[in-house]
Amino acid sequence: MQQLEHEFICHNASPSPVPHTAQIHFRLTDNVKHPQAYILRISSVGADAQASTEQGLFYAAQTLVQLLRQHKSVLPGLIVHDEPDFNHRGFMLDVSRGRVPTMQTLKGLIDDLAALKINEFQLYIENVFAFQNHPDIYSDTTPLSAAEMRELDQYCRNRYIQFVPCLASLGHMDKILRRPKYRHLAEVEADELRSQGITPWCEDPWSLCVTDPLSRSFLTELYQEFLPNFSASVVNVCCDETWDLGKGRSRSQADAIGIGRLYLHWICFCSELARRYDKAIQLWGDIIISHPSLIAELPTNTTLLEWGYESDHPFAEHARQFAASGRPFYVCPGTSTWQSLTGRTENAMANMHNAALAGMANHAIGYLITDWGDYGHLQPLAISLLPLAYAAAVSWHTQTQANTEFYQAVSMHVFQSKSLDFAQWLADAGNIYQHVATGRIRNASLEHWLWREPWDQHKYLSQTDASHVQDAVSILRPLTDRIAGDHLNRPDARDVHCELAMMLDIAMLALSDAQARLAAATPSETFARHQQNLYKVAREEYRSLWLRRNGQSRLEDMLRLFDQRISEYAGFSRHAGKIK
Repeated sequence: MQQLEHEFICHNASPSPVPHTAQIHFRLTDNVKHPQAYILRISSVGADAQASTEQGLFYAAQTLVQLLRQHKSVLPGLIVHDEPDFNHRGFMLDVSRGRVPTMQTLKGLIDDLAALKINEFQLYIENVFAFQNHPDIYSDTTPLSAAEMRELDQYCRNRYIQFVPCLASLGHMDKILRRPKYRHLAEVEADELRSQGITPWCEDPWSLCVTDPLSRSFLTELYQEFLPNFSASVVNVCCDETWDLGKGRSRSQADAIGIGRLYLHWICFCSELARRYDKAIQLWGDIIISHPSLIAELPTNTTLLEWGYESDHPFAEHARQFAASGRPFYVCPGTSTWQSLTGRTENAMANMHNAALAGMANHAIGYLITDWGDYGHLQPLAISLLPLAYAAAVSWHTQTQANTEFYQAVSMHVFQSKSLDFAQWLADAGNIYQHVATGRIRNASLEHWLWREPWDQHKYLSQTDASHVQDAVSILRPLTDRIAGDHLNRPDARDVHCELAMMLDIAMLALSDAQARLAAATPSETFARHQQNLYKVAREEYRSLWLRRNGQSRLEDMLRLFDQRISEYAGFSRHAGKIK
């Protein structure tokens, strides 16, 4: 339990256990200096929690709950002195690439964050907010409303979590700019980029044109509806990956003043908008770090967000650069679950630990763990709970290790599983990516791409072989049985357990597909019929579980992946029957 929250300064205070009739006292005191710190004493007369703020007492209560879960009704005597390494410890959930969770799901997640002592929460929004002045931009989604945002804001505040508004404000606007009504706001079309010898990221326009006054008017209207729903003192304006800036309608201005300064002017505009609602801005740091001389010219209320999602991301180098600029910054690793089936455990843990070490060494003010939904958000929320728990641990105490004690703590307190090995099984399942690929796949697992790849294509199949796939199967099969056979006691235990079991089953399907593709140009009729039936069952399970915890947005896109496999195997079955 202790490594989940902090490597406590803790010692026995009483030789005898605390009886279940003992009293619990919570007291505010000036003796505890850090506003989030607490002292928890448990003795034969009861429990006494002290802190200088209600937030500190709230965290003491979370630790007490863990102790009660671990020791049942009889607690050991002890004293705990505890405080966080990072004052800001956040979690960002992408709700724009696919899954838009229900309010019940979001509130359950917020409860998890509170129990893990996370104190900042963001929902990454591109076009899934119900803008009343721009209903066209969310017409194909199940958006979150202003009333729901205000309800979540209050729910977070009651748990000492700051609900930070997050809105794409320059790049990542493709879901809006692809619509005829808004296409005129775009910087450049894909065909024009190709005419310049530039390969576009996608066929839809990507960024707003920063030199068009209509773009400013449009963003002003979005902020006007969006920001008043949040009590937080800051807004994340994003503005990352603006790879097409200065390559279209703003090219002449970029040639005159430089792309960096063109970008800086837009950030200043976003900051001015945010100030109207008494908010400072957060900003992804990937663009401005390429223009280091301009960092000092950012608005004084800017917090930079240094993000990177691989185990070897240069957090230390970039953190030193931001620290030298004098600007406050966060380190922002990721859960490594997107573009995967069971996660990428080892990469996630190393990525998160390196971010924490670099952040602490360079005086970062915050730590934000991100959970993205690239290519439709295939992975359910349950897959991200294990890396989220480690992020919470390492942002509270930087030296936390992902060892046996940690995994047992997560099993007990996050999953509330019958077996203390549950989280270790999930971690092992999340490491099969290391066995499947013959080389390194960045920002994804190979089995994820194998699952998506049509039978007759070999881009990803060529990056593995039969022995690698068999190694992964040998590891995953017993883990699938163990995880499916365990029992969880969370409020959403059924959904979490089913989501985990489903994703392991899909991983097994992906591996069996790969084995068959490596073995023969076409599968046998028996195998084809068997896989077709398994995919039909998996499709309905996936659909059912998605709708239990999320709205409709992008569900049909994900179901088409199942339909692709079902159709392929049906074709093989028909072909084999005709040959006979």
